[in-house]
Amino acid sequence: MKNDLKQGLYVLFSGTPCQTASLNAYINNNLLKDHLILVDIICHGVSSPKIWQDYLHFIENKEKASIIEVNFRNKKYGWSSHIETFKFNNGEIHPYTTFTKLFYQHIIFRHSCEICHFCNMRRPSDITLGDFWGWEKTNKNINADNKGISLVLCNTKKGEALFNAINKDLNIIPAHLKDCMQTNLKHPSIIHPLRNYFEKKYQQYGFDYILDIYGNSHNFHKYFFYSASFILRSLRYIYRKIHKRI
Repeated sequence: MKNDLKQGLYVLFSGTPCQTASLNAYINNNLLKDHLILVDIICHGVSSPKIWQDYLHFIENKEKASIIEVNFRNKKYGWSSHIETFKFNNGEIHPYTTFTKLFYQHIIFRHSCEICHFCNMRRPSDITLGDFWGWEKTNKNINADNKGISLVLCNTKKGEALFNAINKDLNIIPAHLKDCMQTNLKHPSIIHPLRNYFEKKYQQYGFDYILDIYGNSHNFHKYFFYSASFILRSLRYIYRKIHKRI
C-alpha cells in the first residue's frame, strides 16, 4: 500500500479501527496520506483466528463436505436474526447459529478487545461503517423488510467529501448522533469473566469440548452460571464508571 501511495495511486483500506490506526501510523507522511482513504467499522470485538478455523473444520466434518462460501448474517432469515449460512461444494446451504452464540458471550474475543482505545467517537478513519442499531428512533418504517440499515459516520473532511460525491446514488436518511450511539461507540465490549478459564480448557480439550459447554443452550445449568457471572461483571464495570465520574 505504501508503494502504491508513493506512485501517486489512491488507496482505500477498510478494516477494524485498530487496523486503520496502525496503517495510518505506519504511513506517517502527510503527502502520502492525501491519497489514503481509511474506512473502519464499529467493531464489537475480534475472535481468535484459530477458533474460527476449528469451527470451519467442525462444520465440514459434520456435513461431510467442503465449505466454499460463508454468510455471517443471511438476510433470508432477516437482518436481526444473526443466522450464519454455509454453502458447500455439493451445492447445499445449511444455517447455523453456533459461532454467533460463542461470539456474543464475549468469551472468544482477543484480550486486547477489552481495553480497546477506539470504542468511542474519536475515530481513526475518514469514514465509519456499521449496522444502524436504533434506527427506530429515526424512522420506524425504514427497516420494515428486516433487511437491515447501514450507518455511515463521516469523521473527516475527506470522508465527508467522498460521501457527498456518491450520495446521489444512495438512499439517505439523516439521523441525530445521539440516536446512533450503540454500545461499542461508548465503551469496549466487556469480556466474559471466564475468558482465561475458557482459553485453558480450549487448549486442553479442543473445540468440541467448549462447544458442548458454551455453544449448547440446552446445557441450561452451565449456561445460567456463566451468564450470571457475565451480568455481575457488567454491573461491576458500570459501577466503576459511575464511581469514577463522581
